[in-house]
Amino acid sequence: MTIELPTREIGLPIPNISHAVSVSLPTWEATVGYEENQEWVVNKMNSGYPRFFIHERIKELSLLLEQKYGRQGEKSFIFPSYKVAKRCRNFIKEQSENKNLKCSSIRILQLSTKAPQNKNEESVIVETNIAVLFFPEDEYKYAKQYWQHSGEGISSRQGEYCLRELSLEFSKEEEAIFGQEEEKDKDKDNDNDNQEENKFIEERFGRNLDLSFAKEANSILRKRISAQINEIIESEKKFSKNIEVKDEEFISENEVYLYSSGMASIFHAHQAILNCYPQGKSICFGFPYVDTLSILRKFGPGVLFYGFGDDKSLDEMEDKLDKGEIKIMALFCECPSNPLLKMPDLKRIKKLAKKHDFLVVADETVGNFLNIHILSFVDICVSSLTKIFSGDSNVMAGSLVLNPAGDNYLRLKKYFEENYENNFWCEDCIYLERNSRNFKERNFNMNKNAESIVELLKEDELIKEIYYPNLVESKRYYEEFRTYSGGYGGLVSIIFKKSEDAKKFFNEVELFKGPSLGTNFSLACPYSILAHYQELDEIEKWGVDRNLVRISIGLEDKEELISRFERALEITRKVSATK
Repeated sequence: MTIELPTREIGLPIPNISHAVSVSLPTWEATVGYEENQEWVVNKMNSGYPRFFIHERIKELSLLLEQKYGRQGEKSFIFPSYKVAKRCRNFIKEQSENKNLKCSSIRILQLSTKAPQNKNEESVIVETNIAVLFFPEDEYKYAKQYWQHSGEGISSRQGEYCLRELSLEFSKEEEAIFGQEEEKDKDKDNDNDNQEENKFIEERFGRNLDLSFAKEANSILRKRISAQINEIIESEKKFSKNIEVKDEEFISENEVYLYSSGMASIFHAHQAILNCYPQGKSICFGFPYVDTLSILRKFGPGVLFYGFGDDKSLDEMEDKLDKGEIKIMALFCECPSNPLLKMPDLKRIKKLAKKHDFLVVADETVGNFLNIHILSFVDICVSSLTKIFSGDSNVMAGSLVLNPAGDNYLRLKKYFEENYENNFWCEDCIYLERNSRNFKERNFNMNKNAESIVELLKEDELIKEIYYPNLVESKRYYEEFRTYSGGYGGLVSIIFKKSEDAKKFFNEVELFKGPSLGTNFSLACPYSILAHYQELDEIEKWGVDRNLVRISIGLEDKEELISRFERALEITRKVSATK
């Protein structure tokens, strides 16, 4: 893959398409400006990471529905089902009550788009339901928190589809009343122009969608995930003595559940445990991605945070469990963690879980199931399919996989059979199926590219520390779960000796810069600034440097990628020497 010249424009989507997952924050200063809500940055933000930035089509749909159905002083959020909207309503009420505020009326309106009328329409029309949550404007922040933490909001493609369909429907209602035929023809012409433009773009990139294939795509995705996990299990049985696996650990597509985002899969793992087991606090083991901790803090009885996620933390946890000082229902961890790439001692955690009767949920987004096989040692394995499984950075998705050989399997399976809602939007499903066809090849190449960059960085005098699974102290635990053909992933975090060197390097390195990881193109961000700007002192207590630079290595030509890193390091070195 030839390396692209990254955009230097603030706020442009990455890649430059309407449903991109990442957004350009090309300098350290722009990232700070974004976090501080400075006008020179936020006024240029035409896009953003979907759980944090409401897509323009979704905003338009909300405005349309507020104008048609809203009351004075109300705002709205749109969800893919009544159950999701109800959970958001309950969250808003709980947050208001916790602040001793009077919770005003919150309404849920259910709407449907039309169903296809014949076979021909099935390729372009799908009946879909949405639930619109109306609430007083002063409770907007709580609704937005639910949208961000749970990852359950409608996707930008679903918003775009519903906007088009409902706009047409509402226009017809008005035309029937006012007889505005001229406006109808004008709108029809505009709609045709937009459809032709979209059709051209789709066909130009071989991405024309046939919505009638959505159910098939959903099944293919679940079979693909289960088949690839089973291939790993089979290869470990044949070629490796590293990971002990049993025949009952083979999974079917029925153990795989798809969600509209990685956070939604974590959220529903937590919801399942809350509903299936006696409620108690959870443990967050290791410093996690920010919203994982938010879910554990804000939903249910709360969380005990063991932020270092090391052997000493495990000793302390075990001691308190043995003495009865704490009783927990679940332990959540990342394998390895983002951004410090630490791997927990899962084998010891599993023994403790069995002894003290709690569940283990592991997020393997960063490691991914081709590089590490952890399912045997957890009850639930979750992942953001938005990342390397997709690679194209144009669709949000998540997966939740049950361990069929786990002690808690039957109870969890019963819960999901009775409560799982497939809210994964059909167009997103089709995109993800296409994107993930070459997942194994891309994973192999990303591993190799990342290892080459790590070797380069290891030799540079500017750098104080590199976080990568085969360099950190917990390497031995990663190796216990690394598959026969697996590597160490594409994520690298680096700390410079001087904070100014970190900023200079970041500004100079010719890579795309913005949130997300696992993209086919390399992507960098000043992670602590972007994810924890309001708590930089706090995260440093857990070993996360405020000037940490996180880089997700992509599929570019290795030599050209190395050259770009060398150039940025050389410029940084020269500037640093003059200070």
